[in-house]
Amino acid sequence: MSKRIIKRTYDKFASAFEGVYAGVRYDRSILVQVFLAGISVIFFAIIKINVIEWLFVTSAIFVVLITEFLNSAIEDICDLLIQEYHLHVKEIKDIAAAAVLIAALYAIAVALIILIGRFL
Repeated sequence: MSKRIIKRTYDKFASAFEGVYAGVRYDRSILVQVFLAGISVIFFAIIKINVIEWLFVTSAIFVVLITEFLNSAIEDICDLLIQEYHLHVKEIKDIAAAAVLIAALYAIAVALIILIGRFL
């Protein structure tokens, strides 16, 4: 592998980590989701869920985080491109927010299924 390929790969990962840092630092919604993910991991570790349950919990956490990052990026792009109110921009933002809502509902469903299975 050439040094140039290694450098380009490194630069891509560095940019991605800068994006994670920027999202957590500057976007309150992302910060809230990261905080809730941490609380969820601690909670499920305390109740000692099994490996299969961890797969569902971690997938739910990552789906929520991924959709929140994409939603924030879409909203920022819309705000940069269109300065005044526009109905289509509102619809685009609403659809992106709906993706986060659906992901959050999936996470809640996973948590409830695990908890109901444990305590009933």
